[in-house]
Amino acid sequence: PTRPLSDREAACAFIVDRGHRREVAEAAVETLAAPSSGLPPGQVLAMVTRLAGRWEVGEDAGLEALVKSVEQELARKAGKRLVRFSVEPPSGDVFACEAYEGMSLKDVAEHGQGQGAKLLAEYLECACSGVMACSTCHVYIHPDWFSKVSGPSEAEMDMLELAYEPRETSRLGCQLRFSEKLDGLKVTIPGGANNMFDNIPFE
Repeated sequence: PTRPLSDREAACAFIVDRGHRREVAEAAVETLAAPSSGLPPGQVLAMVTRLAGRWEVGEDAGLEALVKSVEQELARKAGKRLVRFSVEPPSGDVFACEAYEGMSLKDVAEHGQGQGAKLLAEYLECACSGVMACSTCHVYIHPDWFSKVSGPSEAEMDMLELAYEPRETSRLGCQLRFSEKLDGLKVTIPGGANNMFDNIPFE
């Protein structure tokens, strides 16, 4: 007979089932199981289930933040490069941000580190959690940089047509992923946002 999963194995499987890589799930479980977390033995699955919140309707209660923190730590340990970029808000001064390779602009706004990430979070809303059902993370890429950014998919282009004052250099922040070649990228945040997600009826 198949032996039952241990608490940590079940917790890892739960995180993987939520769509995360096994490597990340294992690291998140290690973090929660560490004595410094204060979590009693055998309670890791209960904790990740609690952190997942009402995941089936997209209401996370902290699991995503834990996973993103773990992903950034794994990126740092793997020697992934920090990509630096600048953001021009609708009003106020241009500010600097940084992201590890592979992160999206949405990731930086929601889980990035440093003052730049905090400022970005104030300006960039991500209403649909990155599934291209809204255009609230719409940004403009500086014309000098647009050719270096990979092109938008058809689904992204459809959503950009509904965005606030779209331009030829418009992109969705949830689809814009950083790589070494984007070090120095300049983005501008529009002066408004159209949230199509508010108009989607939920049963």
